[in-house]
Formats: sequence, structure tokens, C-alpha cells
Amino acid sequence: MKNALTCTWSTPDETTARVTITGDLEFATAGLLLRLVTARLAGHPGVHAVRLDCGALGFCDSSGLSELMQVYRVVTATGARLHLDDRQPALDRLLALTGTAGYLTGETADVRARQDS
Repeated sequence: MKNALTCTWSTPDETTARVTITGDLEFATAGLLLRLVTARLAGHPGVHAVRLDCGALGFCDSSGLSELMQVYRVVTATGARLHLDDRQPALDRLLALTGTAGYLTGETADVRARQDS
């Protein structure tokens, strides 16, 4: 096992949920993040923004990317918006290489480049 995955949900206010992701989002840990977000959203109908804090996210493989896309679908189905905060360069590369950056974040490459400078 690489780095065990932990996902911690908090609600800084009634309309925002923050999920801190620590460890590797990969085949062996697939499902944990999705189960957490799905269960917690059901109990917090007033949440309009789900912010995934990716600052401590280690490795993310294709299973992890698939899970992020499933989380996106669950979040947007409730009418909320998904944010991927504090992304590390490796995650940004994966999103760019797979063409999923715009889908998951709503950002274009130009917007991200300006934010990083």
C-alpha cells in the first residue's frame, strides 16, 4: 500500500462543504471519497459548493480520476458546484493529459496559468 487515503468532511458554513483529501487516490482506495461525498451531501441539502482540498493528495491514477469524475456527477446532480482546490502539479498534469480539467474544474488552461503566475 502506498499512502492510505483519508477524506475529512467539514462544513465551514451552511452552503459550503470542504473535503480534505490526504494520501493516494487510486485503485486500492477507490470508492472512499465517493461514498463520503454521496452520504454527506444527502444530509446537507443546503450545500451549494463542495471544495475538495487536494493539497495533501499524493498519487492519483486512472481509478482516482474516475472517482473524481463520479464525485463531480454526484455533486452537480444536487445543483452544487465542485471545486478542486490546492491542486498539485501532478494532478494538474493528469487533468490536462486526459482532457478532464475543463470538465472537472470549469477552468481553461489559460485561466489556470494566470492563477499560477
